[in-house]
Amino acid sequence: MKVALFEIQARNSKKCINKDLAGGMGTGTWIGNSWRARIFEYVKKKSVVLPEITSAYLVAIFKQAGWEVERVEVGRGLEIKTITADLALVPSSIVDCFHECEVARIIKSRGLKVGVYGTFASALPDFFINDADFVIRGEAEAAAIKIVNQKELPSGIFEAGQVENLDYLPFPDWSSFSLKKYSYSPALNKKPVTVMLASRGCPHTCSYYCAYPLLAGARLRLRTIDNIIKEIKELKNNYGVMAIDFRDPLFTCSKQRTREFAERLILENLKIIWSCETRLDKVDKDLLNLMYRAGLRNINVGIESSNPEILKKSQRLPVVEAYQDEMVAYCHKLGITVAAFYLIGLEGDTKESILETIRYAKRLNTLVAQFAIVTPYPGTRFFEKLEKEKMIFNRNWEEYDEYTPIFKHKNLKTEELLRLKEWAFVSYYFRPAYLARHMPKYFFENFLWPF
Repeated sequence: MKVALFEIQARNSKKCINKDLAGGMGTGTWIGNSWRARIFEYVKKKSVVLPEITSAYLVAIFKQAGWEVERVEVGRGLEIKTITADLALVPSSIVDCFHECEVARIIKSRGLKVGVYGTFASALPDFFINDADFVIRGEAEAAAIKIVNQKELPSGIFEAGQVENLDYLPFPDWSSFSLKKYSYSPALNKKPVTVMLASRGCPHTCSYYCAYPLLAGARLRLRTIDNIIKEIKELKNNYGVMAIDFRDPLFTCSKQRTREFAERLILENLKIIWSCETRLDKVDKDLLNLMYRAGLRNINVGIESSNPEILKKSQRLPVVEAYQDEMVAYCHKLGITVAAFYLIGLEGDTKESILETIRYAKRLNTLVAQFAIVTPYPGTRFFEKLEKEKMIFNRNWEEYDEYTPIFKHKNLKTEELLRLKEWAFVSYYFRPAYLARHMPKYFFENFLWPF
């Protein structure tokens, strides 16, 4: 048996599109029309280029089962080379969904059996069903395991569920990927860089608007420390990887488990730098000290808003501000950079509350401050609420990119949200205080200490 796994470049070249972000829905960064906004967009396109880890898992699963695997790259157009295969699998995103549908339709018209997978396909399978033979609802890895173990290929909506024991998965196979093209700068400036998952699932209530649990669920599934360390060794030995971005939304879900992981990294002397995402109330100074010794060099945290009451309206548990400030300052002291994520246009937001959040971001002065416009993803309770209230005015799914207003905000007009978004970026990054803190490190790591 042979499977063709497709990688589809986003058709929209004006945005910086990363399909594996936002829980697999994808993001499409565009800031505005000013020269400063254009500079930021250009830097973003060049600096953040990450692989889709699901595709690498699928390569490994099918190879392990004895299937022949071919990865097929499709550019911005619809020029698709002729292939023969028993099965073709097409990844989905929300930010490039019409393009992906067209690719699936062409492949199917050539007589191939076509399946579509991903967060958007799982949340809205009917969008793809007419252009494919089947649409996977659930994790693609779980679907692949079922496919290789059954005699017939699926059809219609394929209920795949989740992988219960993550240690049973083979490690992602990166042998057919060009790892040198990937980058996660300025957070991690060593290359080659790739991504890993040490766990799946997130139990926090921000699933009200967050897309991640749509596929991975709310229940935490954890890999064993031995399994994670073994994969890191393989990445170093087989691919020469020097930096890893852990994509778990709550990496430090257990402080004790995180300590054990960091201690193992130190004991094994793996000399890898890495980044992770978590909540700031899930770390403390002792844990950060240990993680830094183990190679942690960047931490991604969702702050969303400086107003705790606005956060509560979106069912997000706020972190105590004083503790949040203390942890960010301590990361800076250690040499751990921080990427802070903020949302513009949350329910209850006003112009003043957003400006206050921007001022708060400047006070924290983290290496990265990402300002996204809150987006109601289909499948979330936030989307269902706005749908019931008839507040959603934009049905062009590809504009659900985290930078485009999608619904009628009770306090802010669309044009005002766009102005605030652009102001947030350009006023944050073009400041003497920002340049003074972060540019020396960036230039040293990129030009004076090349990897």
